[in-house]
Amino acid sequence: MVKAIKQMMAEEVRAELEGSANVLVIGLGPMGAEATVEFRDDLRAQGAHMRVIHNRTSRHALDDERQGLAQYFTGQTALMLAPGDEPDMVAIAKIAVESAKKKHVEARAGFVDGELLDAEGFDRLSKSPDKKTLRGMLAGTIVAPGRGILTCVDAVLAGLARCLRQRSESAEGSEGEGEGDSGSDGESGEATAAPEAAE
Repeated sequence: MVKAIKQMMAEEVRAELEGSANVLVIGLGPMGAEATVEFRDDLRAQGAHMRVIHNRTSRHALDDERQGLAQYFTGQTALMLAPGDEPDMVAIAKIAVESAKKKHVEARAGFVDGELLDAEGFDRLSKSPDKKTLRGMLAGTIVAPGRGILTCVDAVLAGLARCLRQRSESAEGSEGEGEGDSGSDGESGEATAAPEAAE
């Protein structure tokens, strides 16, 4: 009977793990009813949930990729599971790390995007930009080259306009000097012709 119950528990954990490509492992500390409800509500808001597990039984539920998590199944352990195509694991990790600051949980390990994380990796994940921030950064990266091109075009057009204006002003100055030179030559001719007439 006990063995059958354990097998059933293992199958339940295995089914949940199959439905959640990403999982975080936490240790449970002293957490009152109110704190527990708040913690679960925060997870639910991110499309995730917590499952308290039986360590020995749950080790058998891990697939080959996630067998590395088995070593963290000690003491009071829970899994933070996030079914769905694109769960925000950064936001979920932050919930655990914030709760760990209150000694309610212990951030132990995880399996995110096909990579095993230890406690340090768990902490780094929680400090990463969340999906909303990453999308904003990506949008800025895409838009930035276009802005750069427009800036260059504006600079070229402005430089061309200055060049044309300078050439126009230079041409106008040259015409003015030419007219001045013609008047001077006429006066010189008249002055030369005058003595010939006198002779």
